[in-house]
Parts: sequence; C-alpha cells; structure tokens
Amino acid sequence: MVFENLRDVLHFAIRKEQDARDLYLMFREMVKDPGAKTLLQELADQELGHRNMLEKALEEGKVEGIVGKKPVKDLHLSDVFVAEPLGPQSSPQEVMIFAMKNESASYNLYRTMADNYSGTPLEPTFSQLAQEELHHKETLERQYEEHFMKWM
Repeated sequence: MVFENLRDVLHFAIRKEQDARDLYLMFREMVKDPGAKTLLQELADQELGHRNMLEKALEEGKVEGIVGKKPVKDLHLSDVFVAEPLGPQSSPQEVMIFAMKNESASYNLYRTMADNYSGTPLEPTFSQLAQEELHHKETLERQYEEHFMKWM
C-alpha cells in the first residue's frame, strides 16, 4: 500500500481504529464471561477515543504541509496483521491472544509514525496513541496471566 500524503496515513489509521473497535464489540458478543465482556467493551471504547483523536487532527488541518523524515510508502502492514483470525468457535484464550497481538501491532505502527513525524504537530498525537496501545496490551497481558497462566 502506498500513501501519497499524511492525510492518507491518518485515514488509514482511522479505519484501523474503527476496525479494532468493531472487532472488540463482536468479540464482546461472543464471550460469555462477564469480566471478558467488560474488558472488551472498555477496549472498544478506547479505540473510539483513538479514532476521534485522529479525526480531530484531520478536522483541525494539522496535516497540511507536514512532511515526515521519509516518505510513507510502506507502513509494514504485513507486520501489523494478526496471523490467526478468530471465529465463532474461538476460545476466550484465543480472543485474548488475538487482542494482545493486535494491540502490539498498533503500538508498533504508531511508534513508527511518531518517529517519522518527530518535530511536527502530529508527533504528540502519534506518541499518545502508541502509549495508549501499549497500555491496552499490558492490560490484556495482566488479564491473560491472571486467567490463563495460573494453570501453566
């Protein structure tokens, strides 16, 4: 995928945040555990906040004339994709693993964007998104450890 400008990158990120939200909401309907439902709803709500943050950057026109350190020709999307898709028969453990990998990939994406656009008005936005995605991953890892690692 080739991005012509920063606006294209932000539109991609907005779609990614919406896709993550939709995914968490779908999983929330699949799982039976009330704690897992709550966690997935919280993650979905946080992804909505990320989407709103990116949309605000577009609306405020912060993207015009901003150039990164290198052209954004490759976001290494294959590095962002999660290998194992989930389905109706997926276990809660598989959902947690999927979500952890998804959050890790999102962190890597936003960290790359923050580095590429350091010194621009969007660096703080990308840095904040990276930190929030890392926090999501850490939250999921703690939950995973609590619920699944105790049997190992």
